[in-house]
Amino acid sequence: MDHLPVMTMLAGGTAFCVYASASYAVLRQVNDVVREPYMDEIFHVPQAQRYCKRQFDTWDPKLTTPPGLYLISMLPTLAGSSAVCTTAYLRLANWVLGMLLFWATFGILRTLRPQLSASVTAMATLSVSLTPVVFFFHHLYYTDTGSLLFVLLAYLASLRSRHVLAAVLGFASLWFRQTNVIWVMFIGGSAVLRRIQLSSGICGAGDSLVGSIAQLARWMVRSGSNSQVRRQLVLLLAPYACVGTLFAAFVVVNQGIVLGDKVHHQAVLHVPQMLYFYVYAAGMLAPIVLVLSGPWWFVHALRSRSTIAQCLLACISMGICVKRYTIEHAFLLSDNRHYPFYVWKNVYRRHWAAKYLVVPAYVYAIAAIHRCTGTQGTKNPVWRLALVACTAAVLVPSPLLEFRYFTIPFVFARLHMSTATFSVRCLILETLWCSAINAATVWMFLNRPFTWDSEPGKDQRFMW
Repeated sequence: MDHLPVMTMLAGGTAFCVYASASYAVLRQVNDVVREPYMDEIFHVPQAQRYCKRQFDTWDPKLTTPPGLYLISMLPTLAGSSAVCTTAYLRLANWVLGMLLFWATFGILRTLRPQLSASVTAMATLSVSLTPVVFFFHHLYYTDTGSLLFVLLAYLASLRSRHVLAAVLGFASLWFRQTNVIWVMFIGGSAVLRRIQLSSGICGAGDSLVGSIAQLARWMVRSGSNSQVRRQLVLLLAPYACVGTLFAAFVVVNQGIVLGDKVHHQAVLHVPQMLYFYVYAAGMLAPIVLVLSGPWWFVHALRSRSTIAQCLLACISMGICVKRYTIEHAFLLSDNRHYPFYVWKNVYRRHWAAKYLVVPAYVYAIAAIHRCTGTQGTKNPVWRLALVACTAAVLVPSPLLEFRYFTIPFVFARLHMSTATFSVRCLILETLWCSAINAATVWMFLNRPFTWDSEPGKDQRFMW
């Protein structure tokens, strides 16, 4: 037992060295090949440079997110010159956040799954950290890395019952992306559920959803008159409620959630976003899905008449959602630098019926992902339902299909999947799969530039 911390840090440190070395090599290549700000960096980099010069009263109206990334990036300039805030330096600052994200993931896995060996925990951290969209944006100056980092740090603090710190870190995450308030509330709700589970022994991971809700209802009836229980829950929730109150005040003062460019970021009812998310998740976890929930499993499940009826009902419901709520955002159709453009062009716009023909794929993806997060996962069905609800609250109001928006719910889901998904076999397959995707997308970004007729001589690049 005395050697466990040493072995844990040794395994984690080895995995980190491999990860950091590969990631830093990518960062150097990006800085060598793409010297000028690219894509959204053309907004983020100049704004960060203004902050480095203490020009806090100037704000680019095209920026939609708060200045958390810029405030962190300017910290080294407090003891030096603002001249250090070059594009390369700012990317390096974001890369450092990505390296901290590795250790936040490692800490969560150690807390959630203490039964895993040190080497398996390190392998799992490496595979999660290599999630393609997450990994890619460590090497550009985007807000996604910092957003995910502070959400996971808040969750880690909450898991360790440091709820004031969790709320502070959750509040910090709002300075990277406003919709993180949903995840702060989710973390607070998770803390309440854990407290109830520990104090009463109800809502185990193997219980059904209906049974868990019934247990919670009975617990509320029994404990509602207990002043000590109420006081404990109020004290637990108070820090998270403060964050929610501050955010509500911001929305009132700002007259909305988005800071700038409100015309292109209006809330809508984009229900198919949830369908896209499940297909994305199944794609990112393709080797695990094929091993644990392959098509043969799905075909076997269809031998049951009740399962066939459920699938038909799901297909009909999804078909209605696709017909009534599919949205083609102007940015999706006009920007051929993003991979979603080609998905939409080559699949959904191939034929009027294409968006309906993929509905069975949605059904399979949902069934496969939920099987991977099934009864052998680390959380109760109530928790998993809350995760789905919070994912919907973040994604459905967004009119734009953007894979970056999927990263936080995906990482939450991956960290809590069944024990089988953390077998050495699954982790090796996942790591190889993610590494191959990362190698392909980074290579495409660096080595396959193209130009637009409207901007001759200026390289455009493929990216997520």
